[in-house]
Amino acid sequence: MKHQNSGPDQKNKDSHFVSDFSSLIQGLDSATSDEFTLKDGDKIAVIGGGPAGSFFTYFTLKMAHMLGRDIDITIYEPKNFLGKGPVGCNHCGGVISELMVQSLAVEGINIPASVVQRGIHSYQLYTERGDVHIQTPAQEKTIASVYRSGGPSDHTILDKDSFDNFLLQAAIREGATHVSRAVDRVTLIDGKPVLYSGEEALIRADLVVGAFGVNGKRTPTFEEMDFSYRSPTVTKTSIAEIALDPKVISERFGNSIHLFLLPIKGIKFAAMIPKTYYVNLCMIGRKLDRERVKEFLHHPKVRQLFPEGELEKLSCMCLPFMNIRAPSKPFTDRVVMIGDAGSTRLYKDGIGAAYFMAKSAAKTALIHGVGEKHFRENFMPDYRSLIIDNRFGSFLFWFTDLFREYGLLTSAMLRVVKKESGNNTDEDKILSSILWDMFTGNERYKDVFYRAIRPKLIWKMTVSTLKQVFGR
Repeated sequence: MKHQNSGPDQKNKDSHFVSDFSSLIQGLDSATSDEFTLKDGDKIAVIGGGPAGSFFTYFTLKMAHMLGRDIDITIYEPKNFLGKGPVGCNHCGGVISELMVQSLAVEGINIPASVVQRGIHSYQLYTERGDVHIQTPAQEKTIASVYRSGGPSDHTILDKDSFDNFLLQAAIREGATHVSRAVDRVTLIDGKPVLYSGEEALIRADLVVGAFGVNGKRTPTFEEMDFSYRSPTVTKTSIAEIALDPKVISERFGNSIHLFLLPIKGIKFAAMIPKTYYVNLCMIGRKLDRERVKEFLHHPKVRQLFPEGELEKLSCMCLPFMNIRAPSKPFTDRVVMIGDAGSTRLYKDGIGAAYFMAKSAAKTALIHGVGEKHFRENFMPDYRSLIIDNRFGSFLFWFTDLFREYGLLTSAMLRVVKKESGNNTDEDKILSSILWDMFTGNERYKDVFYRAIRPKLIWKMTVSTLKQVFGR
């Protein structure tokens, strides 16, 4: 996968994704220290060692070193991210945008080839009215497929590293301590939070960072702290792995994500992501169950991709939950929630959202303070920005539902995308770039929305729809 530096065409990217720690620290508040200022020897406990927890730890320690502060950070994560099957699984399709890859490189986190399962350069979109190939609108907008764990239970060839393990090790190299224990309760003693595993007190911390997911068997409770934190609203998804010969994957799936917008009740959309020895199936919808997954797998549009009999070889399947609405109160004195425990991107780019919110929390804690007022003034604006952006995303996916359900609109969309594929300039590939950015998470939904209501695109769709009505 080719890595390129950000160019002028990326000027609209969220500024949080490309920042220099030196300039960040130059803006250090001159406010006097108080009881909520992190000092030498203070302890931070991070509950969860996935991307959000590892990003927060890495950024905080990096800034602390530049400020000359000695901060002690312990990550509590019982999972083994190199483990196969449920012991290491993070219930994720494992897609990383090229923008994310570039942003991490700016931070000094260079993702090695040993982590990337396959570089993705295009989408193949399947509908009831036909199919269309959507190439990346610009050469630097490629994405990567990874595993968040050691792979499915029957995976015997461990020639690729886990992305989550890679990030956790980066945080450890920066100076963090990893403790393989589950935290199930946080209480307040003498003004500071104390973490428990069962009846055992693990640590009395100056700051607790909740970076746990929504699928843990032992989700930590903060009831005794009484700061009105409520778990995120979730929807059910489906994640499955289908074992195939690498040659078959290359021939039939190539370097494309295969996206399905089919009018199957209860399924919003589904994607098949090629990796090295498996094809990962991700489905999002309402009330998903095994029967609904089975119905999808036996649809003719899906079956045509697989050799006879190969589709039945599901290595594993689960029905995990996904955060679709953030808690209204994600912090209090000495506690802040990030990642899936807080605000994340709707349906896509959870890793990018973890990066964004982890950096915001790290900057707030180290530069401003760990009191509720510090998080409200400095962290909450970024938290709300994701919530607002997700509202634009909900509207866009509502339109996607219309295009999926109504054949006339489906045909009009396909006609426009196919016509755009013959154009040479990115400016003429409006709908193609919108679909690409919606399903990769490479752009904010707000930016995609404003491109979707451009008069030029509305005119294209109107003309295409009329041609369908009059049979031309």
